[in-house]
Amino acid sequence: MIEDYLKGSITQSLERVRQLSQIVQERYPREYDGLRQICLSRLTAISQAYEHLEQEAVIDSDLQTPRRVRKMKRINEELILTESVGVFALSRARADDDFLNRLITEICSDIAYPLICPTASQMSQGYFHIYPDFNLLCMPLIEGRFLLHLPDIYHELCHPFRHAQNLHLPRLKPFQQAFEDCLFTAVKHFQDQRVEAERLRSPPGIMFQFQLWQTCWVKYWMEEMFCDLFGVATVGPAYGWAHFHLCVERGGDPFETPMALSSSHPADAARMKAILHMLTILGFHDEAWKIATAWQEFEHMTGAAPSPEYRQCYTDVLLKQLVTDAHAGIAKVGVSIATPAGMKATVSLLNDAWTQFWRDPAGYAGWESAAIATLRTTFGSSRA
Repeated sequence: MIEDYLKGSITQSLERVRQLSQIVQERYPREYDGLRQICLSRLTAISQAYEHLEQEAVIDSDLQTPRRVRKMKRINEELILTESVGVFALSRARADDDFLNRLITEICSDIAYPLICPTASQMSQGYFHIYPDFNLLCMPLIEGRFLLHLPDIYHELCHPFRHAQNLHLPRLKPFQQAFEDCLFTAVKHFQDQRVEAERLRSPPGIMFQFQLWQTCWVKYWMEEMFCDLFGVATVGPAYGWAHFHLCVERGGDPFETPMALSSSHPADAARMKAILHMLTILGFHDEAWKIATAWQEFEHMTGAAPSPEYRQCYTDVLLKQLVTDAHAGIAKVGVSIATPAGMKATVSLLNDAWTQFWRDPAGYAGWESAAIATLRTTFGSSRA
């Protein structure tokens, strides 16, 4: 009976693959070609896997059927992922997405982005994130109609640098070397802290915390920190303001430090400290001071203060070393670095947006609407 079920289920799944392939084969602007190719490649592999399973000769159902069911589940998972991410992004593409993709193509060109430009979709239910397997950058529903959060695009552009297929690209070698050096720095930092704690006969809980923080840095935080620093290096002060904007709008305790379970992102205050240090290295001294002043006022308003654990987890020595090494690695990749002396057009626009915001907060919305309208005209997408 289960084999009969498998036969019917596989037939239905193959039809689903065919219909999804038809969606992918429809006409889209050329900015979607990369995503279409990825989806078609995945759907082809999925179809072949189903067909192989369908054609498999069953000699001993007691032995083979459980394995065949497990195999079908794995193929189904790939189909569900491809449908719910890649094909879904294509199926809902409209004028807003077309404009955003043209803008991101321009951004990648302006900063000499070393990888294939990602496809963008305003399908995120939360905030900016990227699916490296699909090279798909996701943003909230109408984010392309506003400017203040768009510097976070540059953060997401950096995540594919650490994707498995890109780890050994020659052009990215300086970035990868800097990243590995920083991992070593973080591991040594917490090993030294554990040695010192053992010397002082500290409680076991302290040792656990040092190990937890080391794990967080190695598995999650280092990549997020490097993406922040790539964002600062390529878009300049606008990235610092965007981080401030995000934390005020959506953030919690900026000094939050994990004590029992790992977290996916470093503390917002530590990220801001690294951002400000990078801005200083790049020569944006006045802008760094303005952002730092606003950040301090935000901390004072919320009553947030660093705990002893925060100070141990995010020491100034560690953060400054990471920023120094990251700056060197990013610069050697050959991307266009933002400087006070000159910025590319898209970079300049995002920094101008924040300058205008602080110059006239009440009137900013009108200025932004006009700027977006001009962009839409420039990129040939006037529909809302």
